[in-house]
Amino acid sequence: MVEMPGGLLAQGSYWAGAPDMPAVMIQHGFLQTHEFHTVRNLALALATTGFHVLTPTLTLGVDRRASSLPCEAVHAHNLDQTREEVRVWTDWLHAAAGRSPVLIGHSAGNMNLLAYLEDAPADHVAHAIFISVTFFGSGEVAFESPKHAERARVALDRGEQGLKELALGFCRQYTTTPAAYLSYYDWDRPRTEQALRTANVPSTLIAGGADNRIDLDWIETIQRHGAEVRVIDGANHFYDELHEFELMEEIEQVLRKHVAQ
Repeated sequence: MVEMPGGLLAQGSYWAGAPDMPAVMIQHGFLQTHEFHTVRNLALALATTGFHVLTPTLTLGVDRRASSLPCEAVHAHNLDQTREEVRVWTDWLHAAAGRSPVLIGHSAGNMNLLAYLEDAPADHVAHAIFISVTFFGSGEVAFESPKHAERARVALDRGEQGLKELALGFCRQYTTTPAAYLSYYDWDRPRTEQALRTANVPSTLIAGGADNRIDLDWIETIQRHGAEVRVIDGANHFYDELHEFELMEEIEQVLRKHVAQ
């Protein structure tokens, strides 16, 4: 358990690795936990190889949160709070492993990392690996729309801070405050693209060639701007079945190429 700035306790799993191996933190996706299968399987594989591995669960406003949040829950969390929790966990891993960690995000978890990296010290993170990058603001497979954002902005203009029933990501029903909603929604395609371009650490994007949740044309645009992009043919958003091993191989290659051991 690690205490967050607001006093909530957050859970995670940590595997101490070999002394000369890199430290890795893996960030789960939207409303999930560190036990989500894509994150868990990758963590176990890296830990078995000898890496220091941390998989934290964001509190999302829930003390000792141990299960995914349902869409129908009242969502009191916002991206600013999430960014701060990423900072706390990154500092924790830096102290535990004695070195600057590699940050790995999956799906919408990448936006949490990108938000943190906007203000993070340049030498505090060794590398960032963004897997299956998605964005909010009416993405490829998402239920939010500009109409939802407009409702939230109008409510804010009127000084209304109460709960609104909106939609976000894979949630058709997402109950939250206007300000909290926009903290996520505004991480749309342009904002995410800008953050990827200006991240103050070296980074790699990994995408599945059969991922229907992301815009591969957008990934190619990022690549044309100089980002390192690796595409795993046939893999879906979660790298199920045999593609799980291909994902592990790609990550190990990135770590060997970019992170001193």
